[in-house]
Amino acid sequence: MIAAVDPLESGQPQADLPRDTDIVRGPLVPGRETIESIVVALFLALLLRTFEAEAFVIPTGSMAPTLMGRHKDLDCSECGFNFQAGASREEDDQSHTLRTELAKLDREVARLRQLADDGSAGPQQREVARRQLSAIEAEDGKLAMLRLRLAGKMIASATCPNCGNVMRLTEGQGIDVRYDPRYPSFDGDRILVDKFAYDFAEPQRWDVVVFKYPEDSDTNYIKRLVGLPGETVQIAGGDIWTSRDGGPAEIARKPPAVMRAMLQTVHDSDHPAAVLQEQGWPAAWTDWADPAGDDCSWRAEDRRRRFSASCEPGQAATLRFRHFTPRPDDWKQARLGRGLALPVRPERIDDFQAYNAIHHQGHWVGDLAVACRLESGADAGLVEFDLVDGGRRHRCTIDLASGMVELKAAGGATGRAETAVRGRGSWRLLFANVDDQLRLFVDDTPVPLQQPVVWQTPLAEAAGWQPQLEPLRPGDRQASDLAPVGITLRASGQSAEVAVSALQVLRDGYYIGAVGVGRRGQIREEDVLAFPLEADQFFVLGDNSAASKDGRLWSDVYHVDRRLLIGRAVAIFWPHMVPAAWHVTVPLPVLGEVRLPSWPNFARMRPIR
Repeated sequence: MIAAVDPLESGQPQADLPRDTDIVRGPLVPGRETIESIVVALFLALLLRTFEAEAFVIPTGSMAPTLMGRHKDLDCSECGFNFQAGASREEDDQSHTLRTELAKLDREVARLRQLADDGSAGPQQREVARRQLSAIEAEDGKLAMLRLRLAGKMIASATCPNCGNVMRLTEGQGIDVRYDPRYPSFDGDRILVDKFAYDFAEPQRWDVVVFKYPEDSDTNYIKRLVGLPGETVQIAGGDIWTSRDGGPAEIARKPPAVMRAMLQTVHDSDHPAAVLQEQGWPAAWTDWADPAGDDCSWRAEDRRRRFSASCEPGQAATLRFRHFTPRPDDWKQARLGRGLALPVRPERIDDFQAYNAIHHQGHWVGDLAVACRLESGADAGLVEFDLVDGGRRHRCTIDLASGMVELKAAGGATGRAETAVRGRGSWRLLFANVDDQLRLFVDDTPVPLQQPVVWQTPLAEAAGWQPQLEPLRPGDRQASDLAPVGITLRASGQSAEVAVSALQVLRDGYYIGAVGVGRRGQIREEDVLAFPLEADQFFVLGDNSAASKDGRLWSDVYHVDRRLLIGRAVAIFWPHMVPAAWHVTVPLPVLGEVRLPSWPNFARMRPIR
């Protein structure tokens, strides 16, 4: 069953604005990937014999990147970074209506053409048919207008979140525009929903839930549950705040698995853009040694995919990240080999979402994480990671001699733990500052601290929190959100030697305090939004806050009653098939386009966090 068309009148393609259609319920039907249907049927036949579950299909991107609706799965043509661009508007109700009208008009054109050439018809009939045909097929006629409107439903381009490259996804112009065959569209994720999850347990904050849309019980939605009965839920500073019985609002902290699942990539050192490097584009990671000092330094290796440092006792080396975003003009100059026209300045990290075709006004994001592969070539040394949030620096210090770790918040809260990061070896690390809490993961496992490193920021302060945008140069020691991530090696009594690779800078999701959408697609918002909940009422939001019609924007109510809950989404059991690079697209009646050969996309088969 497919929900109604989004009623928002924006003047922009509607699929990238908050949507009505957030989930399609069904048994799975024959689609564009025939092999998928066969495997899905076999899988469900076995699974449903054991568990009370039901299969659903995600058509839109309101829960991206957690769940993908209809989308294009892209590898950036410049840096190779994999990302997704939403393509829901290709198959929304408006597109279906336009295709139906076009098919009717094509039949009418065929009828008129036959009549105009029919020698048995009278001269007057043939002349009328020719005039009607000429009007329909005119340059500004109905046929051209319909084709132009359908072309406007196509996803013309997508922007890589790693290097800023804008990829053109179409060929041709005007009514002759068509998709580049290298970039096919795929149907949304197939998920399993446990329909009896809440018969035996209470819904938990951060569950991904399926429910009946309060304003249309025939339509099913999927969102993340963020507010529980009896709470007042508030959105401020991109985070969720809750309070009860008139008490002070406290930030809602995500569990470790949910936090990691919602992190989004800002930078990945494994995917450098060669053209930018060759033309002198500034490096994201920079050795931060004071030019006048005698500290050791970091050496860039493998096209800046890897950095290493060796320090003698008493020395230190710092590596810092700055966010440089190339614009289309920068790319044009680089591809022409003209270098950089103007000095490039670092920018704050914001909530840019590559999935959305429409770019909204960005919001600064201070909740960041840094991940890397740390290799130690000595038995001692201190490795310090730091994250800057609004000019405040939070630290994670690892003593390689003992394996002891200390996490210290800017306000003084401290937590310690003993880890296996000791002596010589290699580990995958992730240090995060999210929801006013510091966390460390070693080889994908959260480190249990002696006490959690958390702090409480008053809601009013969080709502007005601003970045510190002081421009810095290598060697500067003050904290700035224009250089928000650092890695430092310190050698004390012994020499120290480390290398870092697979460097990633990630950001938390950002909840927008949206109160409406203007006719031109701009989001109207407030600094603080409050939603009081009564007994058996829940508050839900989409992960893709800029493109989700959820409790913030419903017309009649903003909550979901307990009786409307269908169940909890538990797993992506069948994402789109992955076609071979040399696949053949076979058009078939009813089934549409089938890409052969293809194989299962195992990488996205996982539990839903």
